[in-house]
Amino acid sequence: MGTPRIPKPKDSTQRELWRRANGMCQKCGCELDPGRRGPAPTAEVAHIRALRNGGARAVPGLSIEERNSIDNLILLCPQCHDLVDKDEGKYTISALLKIKAENEERAAALRQSGQSWRMRFASIDYLNLPRVAAMPGANVLLKAAEEVSLDIERPFREQGATSGFFIAKIHPLFAVWDARATQLTDETVAHVQHGQMVAFEQSMRARNTSSLPVMPKSMSWENAPQLVCTVGKRKVRIRFDADWITTATPVVDIKSAARRSVVYAGLGQVVGITDTEIFVSARLFGQPQTSESAMWDYLKSSRNPGPDTLLVDDFVNELSTLQQPPSKPVLNHGATELKTVALHFDEDAVIPEQIERELFAQILRVVPEFRRDVRVAVYSMPLTRVAKSGVIVPSDVAVGILAAKRDLWKTLAVPEMTTLIHYKNVAIAKVEGVSIQQADDLHSVMKEVSSSYAGAVEVDLELDAHRLIYEDVARYRLVQSDLRLLWSELERALSGDDIDDKLSEWEASGLFGQVSWEDGPGLHDAEIRALGNEFVRWLAEDDNR
Repeated sequence: MGTPRIPKPKDSTQRELWRRANGMCQKCGCELDPGRRGPAPTAEVAHIRALRNGGARAVPGLSIEERNSIDNLILLCPQCHDLVDKDEGKYTISALLKIKAENEERAAALRQSGQSWRMRFASIDYLNLPRVAAMPGANVLLKAAEEVSLDIERPFREQGATSGFFIAKIHPLFAVWDARATQLTDETVAHVQHGQMVAFEQSMRARNTSSLPVMPKSMSWENAPQLVCTVGKRKVRIRFDADWITTATPVVDIKSAARRSVVYAGLGQVVGITDTEIFVSARLFGQPQTSESAMWDYLKSSRNPGPDTLLVDDFVNELSTLQQPPSKPVLNHGATELKTVALHFDEDAVIPEQIERELFAQILRVVPEFRRDVRVAVYSMPLTRVAKSGVIVPSDVAVGILAAKRDLWKTLAVPEMTTLIHYKNVAIAKVEGVSIQQADDLHSVMKEVSSSYAGAVEVDLELDAHRLIYEDVARYRLVQSDLRLLWSELERALSGDDIDDKLSEWEASGLFGQVSWEDGPGLHDAEIRALGNEFVRWLAEDDNR
């Protein structure tokens, strides 16, 4: 009989180890490749306490589960793996545990130092899928690959039309995928560190592209395909592996970038730093969506021709650092005219009454007390009201909200609102009784204090979409230093004792001088009697039939 086969660590455990190590050797810090195709050394999952009883640093009494646990694993390059196994006297269990702990602490600090990164692409030209699959939040990409039967270990060019199906499926996901990275800017470029994930969006030139889509036999920074740009006083060189260029079209575009500059945006990991250069290993990149391409895509796909008021500016890519946000014509609205505005939130990211608490605190900041008489309604976006033949078309809803009137104050663009409606449950806070300048100030402070806040638009109930979506009645009234809860007496009686807890909670918040009930929009006695009489008449008519 042969030697019994000892199971290796689970794939999920190996992916978590890769994530903790930021895809780099936990001893020497060199970049690693998750497979055997790339230019970097192949990643090796090493055991601190040996997998087999006769191995380096073996602990015979240890179970297989403990040996294959993530706490007993360290990610190494082949050279370091060989070194630590041959010198057990120097690389003891405690020494390797210390190396692992220090590395993972530093890697975690680098991840946390980044900001949330998303991008809306016109095209995804490069995606190093094995590396990206090991990043936090990449499960959606793995699921999409499984749905179209894409092998994430094989180059895109070897998988024919399946690659195209996969890229089309994941194309919109990068607008909602919350990766973390440090944006390369003139201010940050001097402070990036080895191993850090960075985001870039620059006009770039390509080098070493003549052999594409085939890679050079030997890889170095002198002959590897790369994108090059200047940020601040540093030259940034972004290396990529031709195996992970997504389709044939990007090859043409990349070769064109050898002759003229092309704007690329994406993510990569810093693998080298000198006084004059930063070397980055690309994870993904593509060409960011422009306002013109976004508007064209909408007009091609929409069932409606779009209103006459539709403008290219309505389709600005708010995720791009090179494009301007939607226009906010504050000065054209007058300083004192009171308006109604709607603020939009990711409803899945909040707990009950979190929106109210965050919003009320900021209303108290931006609206002067002696002029304050503001009504607020908070509710879920009623998308069924704008469904056509039972179908909700997010882009048409977004156009109806944001582009049906030219001079609306707004902080959202059509692509951003489309993504919000398509991928999130949306909560609305309708605020009545603020000037546009105050609304603009409210938007700015909400961006600072609320991670769930998306943006705002001025409400005009003469517009069809606004009348259907923003018609809900206010439940709160902020008057000078006080809060009034707008519930009718009958409605409070029908709600039981729990309704009194609402008043007590707002009193305990300390935000307001006084909290009280005020007769609100709920059903009143006369309305109840009218409904009862109508129901009696309906029963009588039914008996007669």
